[in-house]
Amino acid sequence: MVLIPLENRLSRLQGIREAPETAPPHLREQPWLELEQKTALGIYEDVEKVLKKLAKAKLGKEPAPKLVHETRVVLRRWESIWGVLERDGWSDKKFLKKTGDPLRKLHKLLGAARDWDVNLELAEEYDLPDSVRKVFKKERAKAGDKVSKKLAKLKVKRLAKDLLKFLLKRPQQIAVRHTGSSKLFQSAYSHLEPLLAEQEDTARALEAHAHTPSELHELRLVIKAWRYLLVEFFGLTNLELVKAQQLLGKLNDLERLSQLVSAISAQDAGATRAMIKLQEQKLKLLSDFDNLRVNLPFGLRPSVTSLANVGPDALDD
Repeated sequence: MVLIPLENRLSRLQGIREAPETAPPHLREQPWLELEQKTALGIYEDVEKVLKKLAKAKLGKEPAPKLVHETRVVLRRWESIWGVLERDGWSDKKFLKKTGDPLRKLHKLLGAARDWDVNLELAEEYDLPDSVRKVFKKERAKAGDKVSKKLAKLKVKRLAKDLLKFLLKRPQQIAVRHTGSSKLFQSAYSHLEPLLAEQEDTARALEAHAHTPSELHELRLVIKAWRYLLVEFFGLTNLELVKAQQLLGKLNDLERLSQLVSAISAQDAGATRAMIKLQEQKLKLLSDFDNLRVNLPFGLRPSVTSLANVGPDALDD
């Protein structure tokens, strides 16, 4: 755990008092660095578990869509947590080279595989021609091969071991860096709340003008980061954010599929019918999101009466 320099211990209570009385104990009574370490260690076991399962899978031969999705959710949670840690000086070149960058690249490759899994699911739902599904399957196989090759180069056990070692050791180095400063004992709430406010400001600015597919996609990413920040560090979930992320995720999937199908729709009656259905569904989802976007929970803060035990992957897309 974090080793607190002796000369800073008297500053602890002063820093903790900065949090409002209504803040949950884990945010009000705990310094920010301790919470960040506990949060990172909390996701570590999940990261280790999915990496081991992924290493045993043969994605070049078997698609394993459920495992791909499960791994992506866990790595997405890790990246959301790491984004906060990185802002607070956790990163160093050695960690990025040995652990951080390999995890990020693996997540990206799994994202491509997951996209093709979703394309195949939607191809069946919208009754796309067999010729289109055949192309999708080939592309999915290629994406699986890339993941398999990446995994072959990764030493999964060593990667997990290096990650754990870093999470245990790095906070001590950060604590030493803050020797003599009361910042080390700033409450987790007071330290992280400005970041939450910043995330809200970004979402508010994007929501005000997001209408095109690319704008809605950018808004989806920001809402996702906002939601994960609330869940992972503040222990709070919100159904409006969950629904918004789900609706925008479905819109993004349909937009991607529409672009793939549009190239062949002129030559295939089945593809043309599918395009009409896709457009109708996109309009419905846009209408649903328009009704929801006015109720996004700007200003939502956790209190002792608003804590939730819902994990970020319980309702994930």
